[in-house]
Amino acid sequence: MILLKRADWGADVNFPRRGHHIGPLRRTGVFIHHTVIVDNDVSRNEWESLYEVKFWMKRLQTIRPNLGYDIPYNMVAFCMSNGDLALCEGRGLGRTGAHTRNHNRDALGIAFHGNFEDEPLPKHFAGQLAELSAWLRDLRNKQGFENLGYSRPGGKQVWGHRDAPTARTVCPGRHLYRNLELIRFIDEEDESAMDKSTWMVVQRALQTQNPPLYAGKAIDGKPGRNTNTAVRAFEKRMQLQPRGVVGTLGDSAAAIWPATRELLFVAAAKTGSNHEMS
Repeated sequence: MILLKRADWGADVNFPRRGHHIGPLRRTGVFIHHTVIVDNDVSRNEWESLYEVKFWMKRLQTIRPNLGYDIPYNMVAFCMSNGDLALCEGRGLGRTGAHTRNHNRDALGIAFHGNFEDEPLPKHFAGQLAELSAWLRDLRNKQGFENLGYSRPGGKQVWGHRDAPTARTVCPGRHLYRNLELIRFIDEEDESAMDKSTWMVVQRALQTQNPPLYAGKAIDGKPGRNTNTAVRAFEKRMQLQPRGVVGTLGDSAAAIWPATRELLFVAAAKTGSNHEMS
């Protein structure tokens, strides 16, 4: 994958970067869009050179003045004809966007440059989606975006723009929308490993320890940084072998170590909780 920052594609400094600063933990979802701009040659959704990529990134700074003179998306993806994926910085990862109403703070907006409603998919599209998946996985696992993917529609790990309740659009286009399930980036800490009510039991049991281990201000029934830290502290206190992660994709019985889970549910029972493992 080719990653181009604003300076790399030549962002016009006369149009200052828009959006407000926002931290990575605030990002809980990914929305996929398309720009509806096609290439004029026979490969309509493919781009042959980085010269074209840089040209269109500069155009995108001014093409939607109703959204302000800047790119409304956090990132813009170009499917190159040789199979590469060029991912260009728009507003960037650390700023709010102007891509999806009510989701410009909590979600990253990524637009594929092209028209994926009326034109065919690029010939290397599956591999290019795999490259995007790997990049998102790195954001989630190594760059502090650990809540990315907690907000997602059933069956997919990313949203299409048309999935937003307030959206009246076919974006990101029917051909791209049918392939969104190929974007998979949640592997080690899948929030569906235990359902919400079960996570609530775990968190309540951690909070009732003496002294309390769970640092969360509210019991939200979701895995995350506070839950991970508290589970590891519980394992250390009970002299259990730490697992290092909470949640395993597709394995509800292995969300946490069996011994850890058993002791936590014993603790929950002693505090009067009526919840049971599902």
